[in-house]
Amino acid sequence: MNRNRRFAILSLSIFLAGGLAVFGQAPAAKAAAYRNPAEIGAAMKALAGKYPALARLETIGKSAGGREIPILRLAGGGKVEGRPAVLVSANLEGGHVIGTEAALRLAEKLLAGYAQDKKIAALLDARTIYIAPLLNPDGTEAFFGAVKTGRFGNGRPVDEDADGAVDEDGFEDLNKDGKITQMRVKDPEGRWIPDPKEPRLMRLADSKKGEKGIYKIYSEGIDNDGDREYNEDPAGGVLPNRNFPHDFEYLVKTAGLYPASEPESVALLKFMDGHQEIALVLNFSSENTILNQQQTAQAKAGGDKVRVPKDLAQYVGLDPEKDYTLKEVADAANAAGLGGGMTITEDMIASFLGSGPAVQIDQADQPVFEAAAKDYKDALKAAKMEGLEKHARGVGKGSFVAYAYYQFGVPVFSTDLWQIPEAKKEEPADKITADKLKDMTNDQFLALGEEKIGAFLKDAGAPPNMTAKVIMEAVKAGKLKTAQMADMMAQMPKKPGADGEDHPDAYKLQWSDTALKGAGFAAWTPFKHPQLGDVEIGGFCPCLGLNPPAAEMDAPISAHVDFYLKLMGNLPVLEISGLKAEFLGGDLYKVTAYFSNAGKWPTSTGQGRRARTAWPIRVELGLDKAQTLFSGQPTETIPVINSGETTKLEWTIRAKKGSKVTVKAWAPKLGTVQSTVVMD
Repeated sequence: MNRNRRFAILSLSIFLAGGLAVFGQAPAAKAAAYRNPAEIGAAMKALAGKYPALARLETIGKSAGGREIPILRLAGGGKVEGRPAVLVSANLEGGHVIGTEAALRLAEKLLAGYAQDKKIAALLDARTIYIAPLLNPDGTEAFFGAVKTGRFGNGRPVDEDADGAVDEDGFEDLNKDGKITQMRVKDPEGRWIPDPKEPRLMRLADSKKGEKGIYKIYSEGIDNDGDREYNEDPAGGVLPNRNFPHDFEYLVKTAGLYPASEPESVALLKFMDGHQEIALVLNFSSENTILNQQQTAQAKAGGDKVRVPKDLAQYVGLDPEKDYTLKEVADAANAAGLGGGMTITEDMIASFLGSGPAVQIDQADQPVFEAAAKDYKDALKAAKMEGLEKHARGVGKGSFVAYAYYQFGVPVFSTDLWQIPEAKKEEPADKITADKLKDMTNDQFLALGEEKIGAFLKDAGAPPNMTAKVIMEAVKAGKLKTAQMADMMAQMPKKPGADGEDHPDAYKLQWSDTALKGAGFAAWTPFKHPQLGDVEIGGFCPCLGLNPPAAEMDAPISAHVDFYLKLMGNLPVLEISGLKAEFLGGDLYKVTAYFSNAGKWPTSTGQGRRARTAWPIRVELGLDKAQTLFSGQPTETIPVINSGETTKLEWTIRAKKGSKVTVKAWAPKLGTVQSTVVMD
């Protein structure tokens, strides 16, 4: 679309909105405070009204509490149907309100930049961008409640303690400070003690060191149902971000009765199913999948290798002492006729071997995710936000991003935007750290020796079975890279106060003391409890660390919005890069078509192809009534074209000189391209 056309569209938007603003005006003023669901809805409506030729406000469903789930559709001029699309999702947790603000900021930047930024104009003219900033409106409403609880489930009542009553034992703000914290009470059976280095923090007593617990800890409230449990069945319902089909956790009440049992997850799943053109999902969430690809499940499928049981290995001709990918096992099983006419898939092999759902990035997709991670870390460094990497949370069970990649089969990137900053500590020069490990080669790591590696694993909080010998053997066999191990070690939870180390939450307390002037932690204060007697109420305030102070949200939002805009430019671009007809003699012609990918990513993901949810490229040969196909198929499929690569297809046809043949190639996530050649 030319520049005049873009200006005409923007002029129409301003005229219909009744505005008198000049072209190229800056986005709406940034929020000075986080906005509640009603304010978010009003802001989305205002954007759609201000840019009616570019934006359309839709509702994809309602929450369990009856609140609408809005979505903005952004698209430039021309035909919208059939375009590849991007879905920007945010705040399925309910309390991650910075994610909501980031999604709205992204919408504002796209709409305001359409007339003045060529890259944004080209993006909106070629793609459709769906932005859903409020996917858990019930949880977000709870975040803005008068009493802060830190609980953001939807509005569905749930009997969490299985006593036949629903939501009968919730929180009480006993000290009337507007937030639910903790109660500690001295008890001979207590397991908790104040941390020696920071007595405001509690940690479990270590019996191996002769320590004896003196406190029991409860959440603030009373035992409403007389079962000697406190606040075990509060209001707050199901967590939508644990209710998606992939790696769903059964028998966990807050995950839902079954996958997609909740209206919020159903609305999003139906929307994606009805929009197969979605080629990329960008998520704002407490899960940072760019910095931490570790999954919560223990069973592994997808990119991992497996060892085949001896009886099966002998039957399909594999070595029971060797490791194979799931594809290699499936291919061997099919070659041996194990399916009896039915095709054996990788998922079937994974299920048979008990490896469970896929929980690791497919090997074919690793280059895409690794390149994105590098660019992201560079962006964080430029924004002076490198600290995000240390406490990045991986993908949870039943989460939306897991479904979107492993089952919907498209690239998915999720970022948490901000974390409580942790002051860097000076480490001894010869001490191995996760940061140093990332820069080591496998050989350099092995050269450290078993003693140093063992000390590193202990310091990192590795489990007892993860010994130096086991790790070294895995590195030697090529099953583990130093960079992967560094990411894994960085996420290992340390025991509070172990071996004289600082309590793992000490940096949060320090930040609360300095940045919030103590407002993030409630000092332990005596209280006369009606059931427990003398207690103390205090501890970290709910949601501490989930969102930055409102006055500080601008920098992380700006950095991440710019990074997501860059990712949108990496989508594959299908082209017919060449089409020719070669005269063979008589009335025969050979038609050759070349199909290229001018984008930075492959036309489909390896995981999508493995799960059979990735659409292949469908190629159709268009002949007129006087033409006949001599060799080749009228419809062909191309599974994938990698970035910068070209695939060739050929046909032989009978045709008259001067007639034309059309070749069309399309896939929902790539759009349609076609070209015509004359028989000369």
